[in-house]
Amino acid sequence: MKQPLSRTVLAASLMLAFGTVQAAEVAESSQVFALGEINVSGSGNTTPATGGSKVSREELDDFNRETVVDALNLMPGITTTGGGPRNERMMYLRGFDNRQVPVFIDGIPVYVSYDGYVDLARFTTYDIASIEVAKGFSSVLYGPNTLGGAINLISRKPVKAFEGDVGIGLRANDKLDGNGKSTYVNLGTNQGMWYAQLGLSYLDRDGYTLSRDFRPTTAQPNRERRNANSTDSKINLKFGLTPNATDEYAINYIKQKGEKGSPLYSGTLDTVRNWSWPAWNKESLYFISHTALGTAAYIKTRLYYDKFDNELLTSPTAIPSIYNDYTYGGSAEFGVQLGTRNLLKAALHMKEDIHREHNVGEPVQTSRDRTLSIGVEDTQKLTDKLDLVVGGSYDRREGRRAEEYSSSKGLYSFNLGDASAFNPQAGLIYHTSSTGNAYATIARKSRFPTIKDRYSFRMGTAIPNPDLTAERAMNYQIGFTEKISADVRMDASIFYSDITDMIQTITVPSTLCGGSTCNQMQNIGKVINKGVELGVTANVSKTIEIGGNYTYIDRENKSSPTVYLIDTPAHKLFAYAKWSATPRLDLIGNATYNSKRYSNSTGTRIASGFSLINAKLRYALDKGWSLEAGVNNLLDRNYAYSEGFYEEGRSLFANLNYRF
Repeated sequence: MKQPLSRTVLAASLMLAFGTVQAAEVAESSQVFALGEINVSGSGNTTPATGGSKVSREELDDFNRETVVDALNLMPGITTTGGGPRNERMMYLRGFDNRQVPVFIDGIPVYVSYDGYVDLARFTTYDIASIEVAKGFSSVLYGPNTLGGAINLISRKPVKAFEGDVGIGLRANDKLDGNGKSTYVNLGTNQGMWYAQLGLSYLDRDGYTLSRDFRPTTAQPNRERRNANSTDSKINLKFGLTPNATDEYAINYIKQKGEKGSPLYSGTLDTVRNWSWPAWNKESLYFISHTALGTAAYIKTRLYYDKFDNELLTSPTAIPSIYNDYTYGGSAEFGVQLGTRNLLKAALHMKEDIHREHNVGEPVQTSRDRTLSIGVEDTQKLTDKLDLVVGGSYDRREGRRAEEYSSSKGLYSFNLGDASAFNPQAGLIYHTSSTGNAYATIARKSRFPTIKDRYSFRMGTAIPNPDLTAERAMNYQIGFTEKISADVRMDASIFYSDITDMIQTITVPSTLCGGSTCNQMQNIGKVINKGVELGVTANVSKTIEIGGNYTYIDRENKSSPTVYLIDTPAHKLFAYAKWSATPRLDLIGNATYNSKRYSNSTGTRIASGFSLINAKLRYALDKGWSLEAGVNNLLDRNYAYSEGFYEEGRSLFANLNYRF
């Protein structure tokens, strides 16, 4: 049943009443690995300056956001999805999906070569210092494919001779049956001329229990969610050299190992997938450097190798389908200060994507793309308070290999297609004070079709289209962020995106799919995304902080008005309160409201709107120890991000942490 908007008001009011405030001392802002940041120049003392959002380490800890997808859900403009049929948790940024808003770690692209997606639930946050999101107007220094923006996960850098934190956690349902556990260790040392950082984490979920309001189905006959297990482990190693005050060189290695099931569809349809992934593994090695060239110029380099192994079982007895992808590439960025009022930056990017897949007993099919980009960004200080940022990039994708296998034809090659795009942008940033900015930006952005977009038969339901070209968008926004008093900060923005050549699936006459028609991906879409973002934080007393954000988005399918755009609610509200009841005891609560969203393009499947409330207590023990316990989905709502894929009911957690 659709939940009325009045429940939003109720949820927010309850949270503001719950209260909470200042947590135990958290990691310093200086622990952010600055070498991994990518910022538009002219931001002054406010980051980001042009409509972006940021989640700090403190917020990750306060709201227990253990995965990147849950961390992103704190931000205005971002809505997240549930697992769906592939149990991949994704996000939409102002209506743009994961393929159109790539993910970076310290400025290094980590999205999957084959389809451009990345399962954001597989990325844990224990070793992350902050998450920065650029919206619409993103620096050309990110490189290609930032149609709707970019997500940058910034790692830690130690600041003390010896520092770290460790923690363990337990999870349970509302019957106190244990169903998960977590542990992490972060250790670091900074010896002046060099530094080193180690991060280890393990997050395991046996499954979860549905709400007491869930109505059983044939596929899901009780509350214990079937095929909902997941396990994720990660090691993160960093070593850096700082030979002087201006130069820095760092090498980073990250290895993730995961496995997951896919909870069964429990809605009104008959189709049920019993899929699982015995392996979801990712490995990254990258080098970043910053070298000063005299007093007015610098060069910054990034080199990387990223590997992704994936194994899919479409049934417990199926023959495994195996993906073995890797990416390598790099970028060189040059910047020079031209006088006191002009900063010029230029960057060159190269990325090679290789996708290999096969079923056991069949030959390996290989596809390969090369993407090149050159970008220039110039910041001119027009006055002491007004900056003009202009830039552009020329991007090119070259198809270098594309293979397919069938039992009748054997291993064969597709025709290869190339694509290119020019992406200019400009922005005005007015520094209203040392704590705020007003801005107006316009950016023409693009995204190249992935290997899957162009060559996949989609399990016999589609015809490939090697000649797909880039999607394009004109992104406009105006907004401001400012402290309107000593205790209150406000943010607001209005955005409008005009998307053309959007890749959409259409039906074409063909007998190749076993009937009279097939699906095919084509550049036919024209979509308008527009909306508003609002945010506020306020210290109402020395011990109480409240805040939140609201997003309204309207998506209009201009090319196919009868085709619904999926997975994006029109309204999203997040509210929180923090109360330091005593110098040692904090109470932290938050509430989220999402309006309804469509789960298929025909509009016949709808995920109803919902409200969630979470709360926790945190007690500071002696000498860096803290103990916390809390409840998620306090009111035990039965809800789904995608119709038929119901999420966890009321659940409990307890964590023990030590920071030194």
